[in-house]
Amino acid sequence: MVLSAWPWVLPGALLLVVFNVASMLLPVAVGRFVDTVITPAAAGADGIGPALAGWSAVFVALYAAIHLGYRFGGRLGWFGVQRAQYELSQAVLGRVLDERGMAGAVRAPGVLLSLATADVHRTCLALYVTVYPPGEAVGLVVAAGVLFWVHPALGIGVIVALPVVLLLMHAAARTLRRRSGAEQAGLADAAAAAADLVAGYRVIRGLHAQDTAAARYRGVSRAALRATLAARAARAGFEAVSAATAHVFAAVVVTAAAVPAFEGRISPGQLVTVAGVAVTLIGPLDSLVGALGSFWAVSQASAARVLDLTATPSHPAATGTAVPAGHHAGRALGFERLGLADGVTLDAAVPVGGFVVLELPQAAQAALSGFLTLRAVPSSGRVTFAGRAVHEYRPALLRERLLVAPRAPGVLAGTVLDNVRATGADPAAAGTARTALAVAGFDAAELPDGYDTVLGDGGRELSGGQRQRIALARSVAADPEVLVLIEPTTSVDAVTEHRVATRLREHRAGRTTLVLTAAPAFRAVADPVVMIDEGTRTDA
Repeated sequence: MVLSAWPWVLPGALLLVVFNVASMLLPVAVGRFVDTVITPAAAGADGIGPALAGWSAVFVALYAAIHLGYRFGGRLGWFGVQRAQYELSQAVLGRVLDERGMAGAVRAPGVLLSLATADVHRTCLALYVTVYPPGEAVGLVVAAGVLFWVHPALGIGVIVALPVVLLLMHAAARTLRRRSGAEQAGLADAAAAAADLVAGYRVIRGLHAQDTAAARYRGVSRAALRATLAARAARAGFEAVSAATAHVFAAVVVTAAAVPAFEGRISPGQLVTVAGVAVTLIGPLDSLVGALGSFWAVSQASAARVLDLTATPSHPAATGTAVPAGHHAGRALGFERLGLADGVTLDAAVPVGGFVVLELPQAAQAALSGFLTLRAVPSSGRVTFAGRAVHEYRPALLRERLLVAPRAPGVLAGTVLDNVRATGADPAAAGTARTALAVAGFDAAELPDGYDTVLGDGGRELSGGQRQRIALARSVAADPEVLVLIEPTTSVDAVTEHRVATRLREHRAGRTTLVLTAAPAFRAVADPVVMIDEGTRTDA
């Protein structure tokens, strides 16, 4: 992140160095002004005009450097943070949407959303280490030099004490780092539970399971709340200790300077300089041991989660590199002694241009879908496309020719026609989309504005059958070489189902279509029908 943002972070950090140096030199100028202008004027001396004009110009220059350095340094640094946040979020999204998927357990959508937003934001807080601390560190060095110039003992004391204070506060941030990690994990779990609850609310309500679902979410939410409160308490305690440390440190410096001032070893102006430097020290010291420690602790916790995601290897089923060629021996798909769920073994072939219905138990359907979509590798047997195991192909190239329509219909925000046209990087033509809707049995008269009816995300204003037919139409509009449908008409009536099966059979003539269903309407129009009961094997 630092390397990607350095064109903005570096000039921003340099301007903030100017700001901090000017801030530390301002008390020096005030002290010299007291000794060369105020004290002589109080004693009745003449000829202080040139000194007054000179120091006035110095004050103007220092205040200009302070204002411009902080304003534009902070602006450039903040731009670098925002730029890094954008690039890191794109990297996270790229990993989530990678064609090769991710190995390991499936991550809930809420967890991925939390990682791509909140965790990315907190991770980029680490850039503050490169923007503000360099200037603050230089400012502290300048302050130590000024104090050494006023009195060597003051400078040496500050040089010795500062590293000790910084190390102690870094150690004190351990609890904050640990609790911040627990907080982010709890928030991600709560977000995942909320997303799942909203997505499945209709089913939950249909099962009268609202109380059970609410109780489960309440438990996850309260756990996240406890983790958040613990992290906030740790952060508040850490910031309180760091602020108190900075103020006590400044008070000790001023008190130490009072002794030589009373003894006449330093001038009144030098005492003013020490007091000004001590007060100015509070800002960078508090930032280094307080805000910086807090940001770094939170950033480390989120960075670990982001790195865990981005370092996740590809799914074993999607590591292939082969390029699909022509069909092999007239077969579009082959299932060679393929072991499915519940002891089902499948030996069958789907011919090129065929319209095949495969009747499987639901668990076996899910297993076969996982193999075809490269989400799982068969434990026995294999699935072939063009004579080669599907997991040997590069996923993106395979999916261009073999489309497995999702069982759960997805409806996007936009018009009905826009939803059907959303077939990839190049949307399908409007005419193609209308034809596909007709094939799917979706009549424009079903909606008030026809195919131009605007839908919300998820299409919750539609019936289940309408959403299912829109998803089917999208698959038809994509016009893949091989189309696999999984129970495409479970939410429509028998008459509509028969019409859809007939139109789909006619529209897909010359293209390969495999339908996983037990619906009589599809069996009636299919070429071969492969029927497999649980625990048996059928050759076709």
